[in-house]
Amino acid sequence: MNIEKRALLDHAERCRRVANDLTHSKAAQRLRAMADEYEARATRLDDEDVRSTASRDSRCHLEGKGERQG
Repeated sequence: MNIEKRALLDHAERCRRVANDLTHSKAAQRLRAMADEYEARATRLDDEDVRSTASRDSRCHLEGKGERQG
């Protein structure tokens, strides 16, 4: 897991922990929303990594075919 994703997930966990300890419902609600956003950003990082890896793998695969044929 990369550093940025780990940091986002850690922030989300802290937000949820604090939200659970708060008696002020609006502040707790905002913290939970922030936690959701941090988790969504971490998920998008995963999606970007998968697309980046797939794109790199397909380029390598295609380049490898061209070299063998030529």
